[in-house]
Amino acid sequence: MNLKAKGQSAVEFLLVAPLLFLIFFTVAQLSYTAYASFAVQRAALAVARMASLGGIGNSTVFKTQLAISLLPISNLNQKALLTILASDCKVNESTNKQKINVQVRYPMPIWIPLVGKVFGETLISSVNYNNSPAGQAIKDIFSMLRMPVPDLSFNGVRLPVYWIHFEATTFNEAYGR
Repeated sequence: MNLKAKGQSAVEFLLVAPLLFLIFFTVAQLSYTAYASFAVQRAALAVARMASLGGIGNSTVFKTQLAISLLPISNLNQKALLTILASDCKVNESTNKQKINVQVRYPMPIWIPLVGKVFGETLISSVNYNNSPAGQAIKDIFSMLRMPVPDLSFNGVRLPVYWIHFEATTFNEAYGR
């Protein structure tokens, strides 16, 4: 093999490599998106079920239930704990109080390099979640599983995210009690 053929192979690789890496990262991001979407949908249903059984009076309980329901996502990445704690949950009753509606917003991380700057927004954490009820519940679960308890002070962490929204509606089982 001559030197010219080796140089040609290197140039061809340099031309094709960015496309191959983009395809790889895209498949990984789509897989993560599907996993996270399913987890957020399950979490919305869990919060709706809790609200239907006990009423909509305590938003702290719902935020804690949301964090606990989303906890399996944290197995993928440590920064996923920030996205779990930064999730938002709104619980509303219908006007006739027979249905409960739960809306969940989850900041899904964008893992593809440079794509987060184009399609997402930056989640900048300025909150220390160590003493929050949801953070304490997560720490308790880690302790029960005999896993190292994570530090939940994410001050100054910047993460490109895309907000996904899910809504769940259920009958209010506490109606008429």
